[in-house]
Amino acid sequence: MFNKEEQSLHKSRTCDSERKRPHSFENFSDLDIWKQFKEGNESAFIHIYETYFDQLYNYGLQFSKDTSLIEDCIQDLFIEIRKTRKRLSDVTSIKLYLYKSVKRKILQYLKYRRSKLSSRTIDEGYNFHFTFSHEHNLISQQLNEEQIGRLNRAMTLLPQRQKEVIYYFFYEQLSYAEIREIMGFSNIKSVRNKAYLALQALRKSYQQ
Repeated sequence: MFNKEEQSLHKSRTCDSERKRPHSFENFSDLDIWKQFKEGNESAFIHIYETYFDQLYNYGLQFSKDTSLIEDCIQDLFIEIRKTRKRLSDVTSIKLYLYKSVKRKILQYLKYRRSKLSSRTIDEGYNFHFTFSHEHNLISQQLNEEQIGRLNRAMTLLPQRQKEVIYYFFYEQLSYAEIREIMGFSNIKSVRNKAYLALQALRKSYQQ
């Protein structure tokens, strides 16, 4: 079921969960954790793997509902960074680095699969399907259920890039600078414009 590298990842994760960790990274910055990982600290690698695996999986579902594809891309990413750790640049946000990397892997694989199968029936692309509720920080407690329903319907009608910006900002709590980087915008102003247009459309939907 697992190849040699995957077995190593699985074993490290399993063994670590069965014993008390020798090192806690709770008070460490991302940069410090990443530097320890690059220096060969296996506990730092396991910390990164366990902290972000599920987040990466849920994020991957925004691009494809093929769960095997998502898991393979995540495993490939961790195998890759483990092999090349000494050559990696320093990062100040591990989440951003991993999100950018797994997004690129998933989209590259989908592109390759489309070229081989020549089919548009593949479950692919930018889904970014999510809904709002009263528990969400974007939602005013004064909105009733009907207004929230209109808001969620309006979300499905947003252009792809606007919907992606809203997802990153409100669900992943990324900054405008981080969104610019992960989406490939040339400047932060472009991100702000997308967010503004999206929020204007959403506000109109529940004010009707």
